[in-house]
Amino acid sequence: MTVLDTSVPHVPVLMVLGHHEPVGEVELPAGYRFAAWEPRFREPWVRLHVLLGQLPSCEEGLAYFERTYEADPAALERQMILVVDEKNELVGTSSLWRGDHFGEPRLRVHWVGVSPDHQRRGLARSLVLESIRLYDELVPTGEPPLYLTTQTESWVACGMYLKLGFVPYEGPMPPNFAADPATFGEKNREAWELIRRKLSESSRSRP
Repeated sequence: MTVLDTSVPHVPVLMVLGHHEPVGEVELPAGYRFAAWEPRFREPWVRLHVLLGQLPSCEEGLAYFERTYEADPAALERQMILVVDEKNELVGTSSLWRGDHFGEPRLRVHWVGVSPDHQRRGLARSLVLESIRLYDELVPTGEPPLYLTTQTESWVACGMYLKLGFVPYEGPMPPNFAADPATFGEKNREAWELIRRKLSESSRSRP
């Protein structure tokens, strides 16, 4: 996504996918295509997320990728979502990956990111739509909904997620969420008030 807005306080939040219409074939702008996972994308994936400020360094990013994604090669091949440009270079990523924030393994949208040179072209939206489409394909109806974790600094991305059918999680603190149970409810409400206010201000400032 875009660089984080560090002018706002950091508060992690969750979103869950609400009722949504089935996602058909996801279109990309001219010059881009979805690509199947290949090992050659490993280092470009890490470099992209370091560039976006989502990983501290390439060394730590490679270690993270190895212990997370490469620990399950079958899921990596099936659930990594990549967009490449006309030069066949990686410009955007998403994935469906296990998370245990709710106390049991379930899939979440993970590591959405688009190269700064390729932002504002609808690629992030297409990556998230493809994540939803793949989730509906892989997970039987009636299972717990797809979810994602994000933070107040990503309020722009939150606006996109809201438009695509995700809703703020405003229930009790999930058992494995990194927060203080005594203050989770209050801080979560304040975080969503902040996100909605930033989105409203941004909308009013547009010509």
